[in-house]
Amino acid sequence: MLPTSALPADNSLPVAALLTLSGGFLDAFTFVGHGQVFANAMTGNIVLMGIATAAQDWEQALRHVPPLLAFIAGVFLANCLRLPRVREMVVSPALVCLALEIVMLGVGSQLPADFPDAWLVPGIALVAAMQNSSFTHVGSSPYNSVMTTGNLRRSIESLFRGLTHKMTRTDLHEARVFGLVCLCFLLGAVLGGLCTMSMDNQALLVPVLILAVVFAICLYDARARGQ
Repeated sequence: MLPTSALPADNSLPVAALLTLSGGFLDAFTFVGHGQVFANAMTGNIVLMGIATAAQDWEQALRHVPPLLAFIAGVFLANCLRLPRVREMVVSPALVCLALEIVMLGVGSQLPADFPDAWLVPGIALVAAMQNSSFTHVGSSPYNSVMTTGNLRRSIESLFRGLTHKMTRTDLHEARVFGLVCLCFLLGAVLGGLCTMSMDNQALLVPVLILAVVFAICLYDARARGQ
């Protein structure tokens, strides 16, 4: 990994930790409060859609289609923001994606509890996918801010290398970093479940606050670097 001082805020551990905290929260929010559908974990949606299809529960199976399509669209839009022609107008695509997510979640937090899931969940999946495509590294290592399987694998692989190859500092450091990222996702899921059961859609104010902190960190860093 790069020295901490050389890292842009987009790739820093505090930003990665906060983003994964938000990612776990949003998955718990939509699963607990909005039809047992994930906002971020498309693997989970595909598995649950397959199970519902096998049980011929077509209504439940179809619930997983809109967030899948929205996630695909979000990845596409995030990459569109990085096109050279667009970059001439947009200084920081990552901050644009983050701002859109904050706005979307802020609007969602004010919707009544009976607002249709078919609109709210895909909206969250769209902006979560844009965030996921915009914040892709912690240090110089790729990670996922809205899903945890790859992060867990990376942590265990680094720990294994560290334990079997003379306890190298780099590998053990990477194991700790990815372990922390996984822990943040778990804590976000716990917090998301608790807040959703007690606050309904207003629970989205929690990730709005988390992402606002990330936005402030990244904006300050970009200005300090003269970007």
